[in-house]
Amino acid sequence: MTHPTASPADPGPSRPTPGGMPRRQFDPVADGFGPADAAGELPDVEAEVAGILTQVDEIRESVGDTFSLAALERQAGLLEQAHDSLTAALDAVDRR
Repeated sequence: MTHPTASPADPGPSRPTPGGMPRRQFDPVADGFGPADAAGELPDVEAEVAGILTQVDEIRESVGDTFSLAALERQAGLLEQAHDSLTAALDAVDRR
């Protein structure tokens, strides 16, 4: 049995690029921000993210130099939460 090989003329199946990956869109109702008023108030994203990063630092300091998979997992979850908050804020600004 022979296996087909990709030739320069036939590069084979295409791979998705980062630009082709689906992106989560901001939804003010689902993301809990509600409609912004006429003054253009947005949630205090800076304070929210700073609070999350403080929690990440507290976890890091609590484990010291030891490796803790549970602590690492908690930090990753918090960083993902901070990323989602920043992404939602950017999407909200993008729509204005």
